[in-house]
Amino acid sequence: MDQQKMLCTVDETRCNQCGLCVEACTCHSISMQAHGLQFHCPENCALADSNTCCGCICEEVCPTGALSCAFEIVLE
Repeated sequence: MDQQKMLCTVDETRCNQCGLCVEACTCHSISMQAHGLQFHCPENCALADSNTCCGCICEEVCPTGALSCAFEIVLE
């Protein structure tokens, strides 16, 4: 993948590393690392040709409001 994806960002000062966002992400774009959360778009992402995340609800499940998405997540 050679284009930059618009993935969520994390405010590390607010993140308590609870892991709820990792569990909620249906396309596995978030992983917990020793230094905190890491966002990436997997090679097998269903929206590989899109510029946005796959539409998971990570921002909504974050209890501390540490996640911010630069795009609108629409739940259907």
